[in-house]
Amino acid sequence: MPARRDKPRPPRRSTAAHRAGIGLLVLAGAFAGCGPAQSNEGGNGMIFGLFKSKLTSTVSPQLGASLVRESAWPASLPAAPAAAYPQVRNVSIDGGLPPAGTLATARAEHPAAEAFVIDGLAVVNTYEPERRTQLWQLDARDARRFDKQRSAAFDPAQAKWLMYSAETVLALPGRQVLIQLKYHRPQATDGLFIYDAEADRVRSFGNVEPDWSRGLPFRFIDSLQLRPDALLVRYQTEKERLGPQRYVNHYEHLVLFSPRHRDGLELVKLGLDDGSVRRWGLSGSKLWLQTADDRASPPREAVWSLDLARAL
Repeated sequence: MPARRDKPRPPRRSTAAHRAGIGLLVLAGAFAGCGPAQSNEGGNGMIFGLFKSKLTSTVSPQLGASLVRESAWPASLPAAPAAAYPQVRNVSIDGGLPPAGTLATARAEHPAAEAFVIDGLAVVNTYEPERRTQLWQLDARDARRFDKQRSAAFDPAQAKWLMYSAETVLALPGRQVLIQLKYHRPQATDGLFIYDAEADRVRSFGNVEPDWSRGLPFRFIDSLQLRPDALLVRYQTEKERLGPQRYVNHYEHLVLFSPRHRDGLELVKLGLDDGSVRRWGLSGSKLWLQTADDRASPPREAVWSLDLARAL
């Protein structure tokens, strides 16, 4: 039923002392009901945590499963299987830029150009006269030589970028690669892009942040081989500044790539309230995650499991 007001009472006469007392009570109540302040990148945090958000996790409904809080990390986990598809080699380019240059057998220190090579494809970084990343098909008769440049672009506005280069390239099932690209537009940004060599198509996964818990050198992506033809990729988004040189990420994304999921299936969007991944492994169809929330001191740790049977 609707709430009912009490019968109105005659107004009381307000005094300065009375008004001051009410003000102090309201202020004290605000202090008592608030958690610690959270800082943003500029250092102007939400005062006393009045607007603190909940950084909760979500699991893909395709799994038909939930994250389960476990009491301890397993005593042992089986070794990850070897991939059934070619892996990436990082080598220098000798004798000039493509198409004239040729692939070396290894990567020299500070090369004029380099290539991430996999299965007839090269992701090429050139540094002079411009810092650029190109996609090249290799010569079928001589795998050291370049045949023709692929036409796919990373972004419609790519021509306006000041510079860009591939920092990490990861092999995916089905002649695809995941490219962590650093580009300036003009501010420096790191993004993830998937290149499908069969379709000559690039798809963006959006901007990413490094895993701040690992320190230098920064690592933006990590991977776990689940099956010979199935790879789980992890990356981070939404940075928060805790203090000088102290950052955390609000979310970690765990994305599965396999013949069934060529475009990637996000199994878990892991919110910081449940921690960031420190260790992970697979036993049978169960994914194990050891996490820590660095906002607490000491960090708040947890162990989780998730059944991946439906996705695998």
